[in-house]
Amino acid sequence: MKSLRIEHTSEFPVPSSELWSFHLRPEALAVLAPPLSGFAVVDRGQGVADGSLLIAEVGWPPFRSRWQALHLGVEPGRSFTDVALESPFPYWVHQHTVEPAGAGTSRLTDTVWFVPPRWLPARLGGRLTAAVLRMFFAWRHRATRRWLAGRRQARRTGNRLCEFFAPGGCS
Repeated sequence: MKSLRIEHTSEFPVPSSELWSFHLRPEALAVLAPPLSGFAVVDRGQGVADGSLLIAEVGWPPFRSRWQALHLGVEPGRSFTDVALESPFPYWVHQHTVEPAGAGTSRLTDTVWFVPPRWLPARLGGRLTAAVLRMFFAWRHRATRRWLAGRRQARRTGNRLCEFFAPGGCS
């Protein structure tokens, strides 16, 4: 089967530098993991850096899978790509792109090229996987928006609940 492509784009009311910085934070992957996904980081490597290897587990027993993703093509402040070396997908390339969208706003685009998991029926696999991935990335963008809004609110008010809204601080 040839690879399929999906893309999800959202605008955020923060400068692109702030949106980019969110993706560099150690807790970003936890924020971006949908509830019930069973996603757990085993080793985040060196984070978003060329050649860094992320090792995670996804799903729940007996369907739990290891996910190893190699970060490549990092353009600081702009984009990075992760390529799955081991995952439920025979082929997975995910490009994250951050760009300014206007005064104080930014745009995040997630583009994924993938081949559906082999255990899905061929005729249904592509459509079903694309639909699930569209929901997944919509959820991730909403989670990013909530995290950024909570951090901005906590910073604006000097709220000590900053650690709750933005683990690691609001500096």
